[in-house]
Amino acid sequence: MTHKKSFFSWWIFIVCCFISMIGFGLLVNTIGLFFGPISQEFNVGRANVALMTTFQNAAAAIALLFAGKIMEKVNLRWLLTACFALITVSMLSLTFANSLVHFYLAWTIIGICQPIAITLSIPVLLSKWFNQKLGTVMGISLGLSALGGTIFNPIIAEVIKQFGWRGGFVGEAMLIGLILVPLAISIKPEPTTQYPAYGKAMRSSKKVALTGLSLKQALKMPVFYAVAFAMLALQFVSGSVQHISGHITNIGISPITAATVVSGVMIGAAIGKISIGYFLDKFNTKLVLAVYSLFGVIGWGGQAMLRESNLLILAAVILGLGQGVCLVALPYLIRQIFGEKDYSNILSVINMIGAFAMSASVYLIGLFFDQTGSYNLGWMINVSAFALSFIVIMITLGKKESANSDLEIVE
Repeated sequence: MTHKKSFFSWWIFIVCCFISMIGFGLLVNTIGLFFGPISQEFNVGRANVALMTTFQNAAAAIALLFAGKIMEKVNLRWLLTACFALITVSMLSLTFANSLVHFYLAWTIIGICQPIAITLSIPVLLSKWFNQKLGTVMGISLGLSALGGTIFNPIIAEVIKQFGWRGGFVGEAMLIGLILVPLAISIKPEPTTQYPAYGKAMRSSKKVALTGLSLKQALKMPVFYAVAFAMLALQFVSGSVQHISGHITNIGISPITAATVVSGVMIGAAIGKISIGYFLDKFNTKLVLAVYSLFGVIGWGGQAMLRESNLLILAAVILGLGQGVCLVALPYLIRQIFGEKDYSNILSVINMIGAFAMSASVYLIGLFFDQTGSYNLGWMINVSAFALSFIVIMITLGKKESANSDLEIVE
């Protein structure tokens, strides 16, 4: 049977690229630029200002409990449109802020919208619209988040310099409102006969990929907890990236080099996310995961042991490559293992576990530094996290066929 190609699946891919580049790259990666100017205007410490991101992350983690179920029941076009509109209005309202409470409330609202609008929308939409090349399109779209951060950081910094932090929020709100809201309106939530998904649906006597497991069924299987552990461990690693610049300056290297090392992480992460998706589609999954997990082990081990600037930059790029395991491979594997039936719900629950781990890691890595005077303990925990995650992922892949067999029996 010949399946006609649909341009619309590629339009969904383009929309996801913009969500990643602007949603992650702008909304998530530029917030630190506002801390200094706001703290100066309100005459408070930066920690008090940064608390708004704590409210944001906590709200996002809690919202992830319900986001998947909501995405199943509500039309995705209007749900994403409403979330991006709320984010835009919340951002614009900050231009009138006269107290930190306003910031805390606005970023809590943004945090509630973030799981649906940004975190889950990309893998959920792509899993619906791509039966083939899913790893490739997921890797490319998620990889653009780092590119967005690289592009928007200097732009927003210049806007803040010229027009103040209030002007910066106006600029961010306009980009989200004028680009992401119309793009959200343009999508179709599900493939149809007229607009089919890309590629032939893969069905066989051993796999029921498009039917899949419900969350209730998944919760009864060890494979679910193996994936959840991997997400927890690797999101812990992701959160610790915020301390890299502090590590570099702590070992006596200049702040300029520290910034270059952080840029190396972002470059490596962009390459890692794009490339791992492509390789997952083309090569043996276990081999690909072994290579990228090894990148994580080598990169973080290098941060712990190396003291020469160029080698630290190289190690940063390598550990960035390893980020592809958490950000692309795990959502991809969840779709492959549990199928499409309850993908958004299963992904949201596992992402929630990862979100709490990421929030905790920023504090815990700082605590380890306070106790030891070094970040090396944290970096070696990251090395262990990559190694252990690879082991449980291998267990996950070994359980995949039995998961599908169990599904056939249930149905």
